Amino acid sequence: MIPFYCFLQEEWKLYKVQDNVTLWTKNLKGSKLLQFKLETTSKNDLEDMYNIILDIENMNKWYDKVKSVKLLKRNSESEAIYLLEYAIPLPFENRISTVKGNMFYDRENGVLKVNTEYHPYELQTIANNKMPMIKLLKSSWEITNIKGGGIKIIHSGYMDPGGNIPIWLTNEGVTSGPFKTIRNLKKLLKES
Repeated sequence: MIPFYCFLQEEWKLYKVQDNVTLWTKNLKGSKLLQFKLETTSKNDLEDMYNIILDIENMNKWYDKVKSVKLLKRNSESEAIYLLEYAIPLPFENRISTVKGNMFYDRENGVLKVNTEYHPYELQTIANNKMPMIKLLKSSWEITNIKGGGIKIIHSGYMDPGGNIPIWLTNEGVTSGPFKTIRNLKKLLKES
């Protein structure tokens, strides 16, 4: 018998398939904000992807709307806290967020997982600490080897920039941003 609560969970809806990238969306529970899930493949190997993701402070070179990244604290080889500045379209002001990222890399079995979410952190010494703070932010990456070569990439997440930014504009970023991120990431992977 299927539990009753299963019927209350919203399912992912296919949004778009383009250039070997599939994007699904659904509403964030209790909100009109969208969250996304993206899936694609690449001919690169897992080690290339690991090296790009490990280079946190250069995330702005490929992740859509990330203007700058500053490492605040490395807790361990697999966990760090960093400051992200997001470029928000005019007339709105840029936002910042302090994020904790956790990485799990299993070379032997060909699995790389990364989870990030907002993490409160004191910013008194940071020059841009007066920008609005994003406190609702979460993302995940799961990259696995494909039999015969290449990797499968699954990326999901959501963010509420808050303030006076309309929901429709935030949701537009959820449906366009992941495609830009993956396009930039694949370009960087080709160069590695």
